[in-house]
Amino acid sequence: MKFSSKLGIIALTGLMLVSCSNKKGFRIEGTLENGADKNVQILVINKNRMVPADSAQLDKKEHFVLSGELEQPTFAIFQTLKNHFITLILHPGDKITIEGNYDDIENNHSVKGSEDTRLYEEFSARLKENIDKLQELNKIYRNNSKSPNFDSILNDLNIRSKAILDTQKVYTQQFVKKHLNSMVSLLVLYQQIAPGTYILDPMKDFTYYKMVDSSLMKSYPQSDPVITFHAQMAQLRARHEQEEIANRTLGIGKVPPDIALPTPKGDTLRLSSLHGKVVLLDFWASWCSPCRRENPNIVKTYNRFHRKGFDILQVSLDRTKEAWLNGIKQDHLEQWHHVSDLGYWQSSVVQLYHIQGIPTNYLLNRDGKIIAKNLRGQALAQKLEEILGK
Repeated sequence: MKFSSKLGIIALTGLMLVSCSNKKGFRIEGTLENGADKNVQILVINKNRMVPADSAQLDKKEHFVLSGELEQPTFAIFQTLKNHFITLILHPGDKITIEGNYDDIENNHSVKGSEDTRLYEEFSARLKENIDKLQELNKIYRNNSKSPNFDSILNDLNIRSKAILDTQKVYTQQFVKKHLNSMVSLLVLYQQIAPGTYILDPMKDFTYYKMVDSSLMKSYPQSDPVITFHAQMAQLRARHEQEEIANRTLGIGKVPPDIALPTPKGDTLRLSSLHGKVVLLDFWASWCSPCRRENPNIVKTYNRFHRKGFDILQVSLDRTKEAWLNGIKQDHLEQWHHVSDLGYWQSSVVQLYHIQGIPTNYLLNRDGKIIAKNLRGQALAQKLEEILGK
């Protein structure tokens, strides 16, 4: 997996700041090295988009002053060059001082006068440390991809990667619980440790989302970002309820719904026809990068356990037959069963299996009952060793 180290502001869509009375002024000033005669601006959330609140040109002494009005706490960006910015959490009446380097503001700055921003930067520093560690592991992975000892290297990297991810997750959970009354908890909920990989999953870590929602509604009941998040929580609750329903039909020990879909040759294959074997039911697509990265592990596991009664049914969410078949050929997946209705996210299996993302997989025993979910890499092989022996 390739991890990104860029730590910017989270996607703030839906967090709105509306015009109200009783506004209080905020003031941001400071000095930026290499900033003489250059421009800076402060942007805040306004009706689902970032809008400039103020801008200024630094004087010959590299000093600037920005100001504006707020009625309630909000999230903001202090921006120098295009795409160079730092995240601020602004409160009405804040007097903030920023020092740093104009050309490298993201990595070279200090912010004083905003406790919430200080907390966010404390969290971001820890997150960056762990992202850097993951990038080092990714470098080892790339440098050893053709090594004769690659399997043992990969296993070690997976163990080390999981340890880093687990450490960051525990730290994040503790951080959120410690700062439930701070707006920083809302930012932290949406931080990613890799593109598309949230530290706290809205479904798996739903409890923390509920805690933040409840606490901030008490602390800032008139804050529009908080009110908007509260409304978004209604959608999360609905998803969470759907997942609980799915667990009742797709939980451990359950026989999952039968699947009857076309094979690459046009025949119809049923999942139930594979009863009597230990089956990996794997949902994937040729356009899914994490799926493609996992496929070599699946090939290796199939080759190791197939003669012991292990089989695979891969269900693709591809849109075209050409892309589907190319993915099968390129990843050397021809040895086992494949089906797809080429419906993409409108595929019948998406709703049937309550699929929120791919790859998603279920391991079924010889009776067709679910015995494990979302096993990847070495975890799948270890589970099969328990069932089928080494």
